Amino acid sequence: MDNILERLNNVDSNTSNLQKKFKLKFNPFPKSGIAIINDSDNIVSKLAPIDDEIKTKIVRYITDALYSKQRDSHGLTNDKYVSLIVRGEYGSGKTQTLMYIKYLFNNIKNSSIKPYVVYVDNPGQKLSELIGGIVAQIGVENFKKYIWNIFMSYLDTHPDVKKDLLQNPYKNDNSLFPLSETDNRNITNLSNTIQNYKELIDKITFGRNNSEKKQLIEKLKGHIINSLNPETGSPIVAEYFYDILSETIGVSKSWDMLTTGNVKELDKREVNILKAIVKIVCEQLEYTDFIILIDEFEEITAERLKRTDIDNYLRNLRILIDREKNWCSVFAMTAKALETIEEYSAPLAGRIKGSIIDLKPLNANGIKTLISNYLSIARETSNDNAIYSIYPFDESGIEQMLELNDNYRQLKGSPRFILKLCYTLLQRACEELNEGETIDSKFVKEYMNDMLN
Repeated sequence: MDNILERLNNVDSNTSNLQKKFKLKFNPFPKSGIAIINDSDNIVSKLAPIDDEIKTKIVRYITDALYSKQRDSHGLTNDKYVSLIVRGEYGSGKTQTLMYIKYLFNNIKNSSIKPYVVYVDNPGQKLSELIGGIVAQIGVENFKKYIWNIFMSYLDTHPDVKKDLLQNPYKNDNSLFPLSETDNRNITNLSNTIQNYKELIDKITFGRNNSEKKQLIEKLKGHIINSLNPETGSPIVAEYFYDILSETIGVSKSWDMLTTGNVKELDKREVNILKAIVKIVCEQLEYTDFIILIDEFEEITAERLKRTDIDNYLRNLRILIDREKNWCSVFAMTAKALETIEEYSAPLAGRIKGSIIDLKPLNANGIKTLISNYLSIARETSNDNAIYSIYPFDESGIEQMLELNDNYRQLKGSPRFILKLCYTLLQRACEELNEGETIDSKFVKEYMNDMLN
């Protein structure tokens, strides 16, 4: 027991061993072999796709999404929609590819181009859940702030509404408004002094009895919904956005219901919701484009879903794309999922198959590049020497990673399997190898067999 405790108490020495033996600051390989979606740009930038053809297709897609807009006499049209499919089997690197695409969009340096990028890790079981996943990325406090800003602007252009709301004959020492008919206070001062819905309610209902308060709140609700109607194109959606702003049914409940797609009244209004989201975000934050990255799209073709549910999801998605084209998409899915989509809805498949990136199993050279890329994240110094770039791995060890029997042929060249294996190999190398020794074929074979058996 004492020996076990001693070993556990010395776990921290692995980090110093990485430094001493291999000149690495840490083990850069993900334990699970799965991409970390919140990795820093510094890390993601070093994990570019290995295949040059894939890089070219990504560049072409981003160019089409951002720079190839149709124009009319009034400027850009709303027909911005282009789509890309990242196709690959489980463990082929689809998520990492999406993260790299997101990194590229977020780091484009062009004064006239500013894309807003949303990553959704699961499409849900109905389209409203996908839309909810998009809304969730914005965040409740941000969303409330954007809605509030829209209402403040509405008051600025509707002085009669402003006067109607703010005329309160009751004042206290903290009253913001003299509220006479000659009050010409502009919206800038108002928005600077009233930051949210609750503050406004407190001011306009001060000194009122309960009946008057209720009437004022209903009047305010009507004005806020009117201000949101042009953004949503639907009074029902506008009213639900009001509920989020006013917390009338509890912010946790209203927001959670929206982000999980569980608002029955909003079913079949996905077009209105997405249109409002895109318009609100782009106008409030001055973004020029809205990009949605959707991972694990094969989930909507899973056997646990009824055929009618799959059909409804895909039909509604096709309608959404047909009616609202002010966004662009990247779908990550398996080959089987795409075949299923083509079976259910050939028109939808045609719309989202603008371009396809195929992720294939890695060969020895691909594994070498993958390992080199990850090790560069943890290197203290860079070195162009090919042998150094993969150290402490060597080429015999990399070749051994591809030696799998037929029972595990689906793992051959799988990036997820390779990364998970490399994490384990580097951990064990810290404990067992001496400085200058390498993770060779014998070492790989021993621990790869342990993982598989």
